[in-house]
Amino acid sequence: MANPGPATTVSAHPSNITTNQALRVIGVAKGVNLNATALTPIPVVNSTAYMPKELIVTNVNNAGAAASISTSTALGIVSTASTSATSLFGAIAPSQLTTVLGTSYVDASSAAIQTSLANQTLYVNVTTAAGTAATGDVYVYGYDFS
Repeated sequence: MANPGPATTVSAHPSNITTNQALRVIGVAKGVNLNATALTPIPVVNSTAYMPKELIVTNVNNAGAAASISTSTALGIVSTASTSATSLFGAIAPSQLTTVLGTSYVDASSAAIQTSLANQTLYVNVTTAAGTAATGDVYVYGYDFS
């Protein structure tokens, strides 16, 4: 009798991935003005209960050119429309923002133990202006429990 081949079976893993088992985009704000102390809204994408875990800032520039970011520029993500609210990720330091020109990026993890959120808007809080024209793109990733 001929050998029918190896005795192995290939099947799908019994634990199928769901949205709360993988990071996904919770919200995006493109072209955030880094030269103004202000709150920029980030609409939450299709979720009623989520936990933000990663913050990515990229494409910091001045109309496509390198931006001279001030040493005092910093930003964070807050869950309420208040400039005095504590950032979910701590503050992104000026030295980190100066290195994310073009296609580079800075990735920050959640700063503290937190509970899930349900509000439908997060905010980019620019705590100190750049001192020169500059914009950046902000992405918030997290787990969706809805």
